[in-house]
Amino acid sequence: MDELESKKAEQENKSESARSEEELIQEGKAAAILGYIPFMCFVPLVKMKDNPFAVKHGKQGLILFFLEIIAAVFLLPKISQLFWGMVIILCLVSALAGIMNAVQGKEWKIPFIGELGDKLKL
Repeated sequence: MDELESKKAEQENKSESARSEEELIQEGKAAAILGYIPFMCFVPLVKMKDNPFAVKHGKQGLILFFLEIIAAVFLLPKISQLFWGMVIILCLVSALAGIMNAVQGKEWKIPFIGELGDKLKL
């Protein structure tokens, strides 16, 4: 009887954990989406700092934002323009992919950038 009760309690805990995780995702979706829009990446980092889903997307958006600023500042003639133009395009594509994943409620790491975002201590 004790084993059956412990299994039932374990299943209830898993179910509550899954529900609370789903609630966090639902609560953080809008902020996660804003995290990929330039200048708005601070919203999930400030307003939703207790929501790991929103903060994760916000950190990635912040790194993209800094890359976009660097790319915009260093848009110089010819070769430099081509290089930084490609960086901006990659940032925009990554931001769109991040938005799509945030809308679907998925956690997604942008290659290279996602790991930098995990290392940010905010």
